[in-house]
Amino acid sequence: MKLRLGGIGVLLFSLPMLGQTPSPAHKTPPAAANAAPGDYPVMSAAAKARTRQVFGYFEAGQAGALYNAFAPPMKKSTSVANLSALAKRVGSDWGHEQKMLGENFVPDMLSVSTVYSRFSQFSNSKDPIYTVLAVDRQGQVSAFHAQPRTPPPSVNRYSDYRDKARLRLPFDGSWFVYEGGREVYQNRYVFSDLDRYSVVFTVLKDGQAFSGDGTRNEQFFCYGQPVLSPADGTVVMTVDKFADNPPGRSEEIMPSGNRVLIFHGHGEYSLFMHLKRQSITVKAGDQLRQGDVIGECGNSGNSPAPSLEYRLQNSKGVPVPLSLPAQFVNYVADGTPVAWGEPLRGQTVRNHAASADAVTTPTSDQN
Repeated sequence: MKLRLGGIGVLLFSLPMLGQTPSPAHKTPPAAANAAPGDYPVMSAAAKARTRQVFGYFEAGQAGALYNAFAPPMKKSTSVANLSALAKRVGSDWGHEQKMLGENFVPDMLSVSTVYSRFSQFSNSKDPIYTVLAVDRQGQVSAFHAQPRTPPPSVNRYSDYRDKARLRLPFDGSWFVYEGGREVYQNRYVFSDLDRYSVVFTVLKDGQAFSGDGTRNEQFFCYGQPVLSPADGTVVMTVDKFADNPPGRSEEIMPSGNRVLIFHGHGEYSLFMHLKRQSITVKAGDQLRQGDVIGECGNSGNSPAPSLEYRLQNSKGVPVPLSLPAQFVNYVADGTPVAWGEPLRGQTVRNHAASADAVTTPTSDQN
């Protein structure tokens, strides 16, 4: 445990970070999933209520209650006395929460835990406080992180951009949005213009991304699922030579891993990253129709667990591409039809039946 308040003001319990914290993806092996089920199933109402309760202990300076909520490994890293001293400094330097600016819940991709992200304004802090904590199925805190975060600029050159291509979600069936949105607590990419509007999808069953102990890619429900072209276009580039990582051990040499880049016309390109090795079914120059299969969801590149990362961008690589807002049409989010929108972290999305009709978009080079 370490504490830096004042200048940078970082409060840190337990490494590695989970969910969408600014630190790199962790490389420790996934937690075993054979522990007793407990009363707090992943992503259940009980687990979500428990995370909010734990945040309340932290915000109110209830060091004893917070310590008692810690899982054994967390308790070994500190003491009630240390937490009490820390709570006093937090109260002095940050004050107390005045307004909750936003929150969401996701399952941890590599352990059987519910991850809670909360962005809130505290009375004594100039910048909002970004808190991420995780609880396991016994309701014990397995990770906790809080720090002031300066929000990124609310606008950039593409903030008001309207897509020319009518994009369908690039898959069939229901998928969970793991990264998506324009706020700090929704999307870890918001600080980079290159990735700012990227979206990451996975598949959940009973609130979890994997079965068993999650040590093999094949245990992840999204792994090997078909990836589809979101609109008509021309394949510009494919890379299909990188091995899929074991869960929890991402590869940093080629961050994007196996990938496909599609040109839709009007200077819009779809980039699919981290695809499964030897699954790509297209090649440069191929003409695609909306809904055509291009490959399979994988775990290559700097991906710690199988997932599908999608980015709409404004060039094929030169000049350096910038991400564009990915605005999908005719889909359903958490049971509600969406005619046109951007998927948000925590939503479960699928294509609406009406979107099965292909929408023709220009494919000639117009950039």
